[in-house]
Amino acid sequence: MNDITKYSIQIISERKSRKKDELRQSKQRIHELTQNLFSPPETKNKMDLMMHHFNTGLAAYDGIMTGVKIYRRIKDIFSGRKHKNL
Repeated sequence: MNDITKYSIQIISERKSRKKDELRQSKQRIHELTQNLFSPPETKNKMDLMMHHFNTGLAAYDGIMTGVKIYRRIKDIFSGRKHKNL
């Protein structure tokens, strides 16, 4: 009976180490994907890089403005005021 306990502890410890390895690999993959997603593109000229920055800024501005409009509408709904045309 004592051999069974040692054997099961060994199995558990091996499985734990395999899962830790899988977790490290998964974490590395997520890190690589986020680096590729958020890193600036490799461009050959400055005009492409400038356009990329402009598009990124425009997307951020658009997201903020959409958020502000949604916030105002929700605020109007809960305050009981009539809707304004935006």
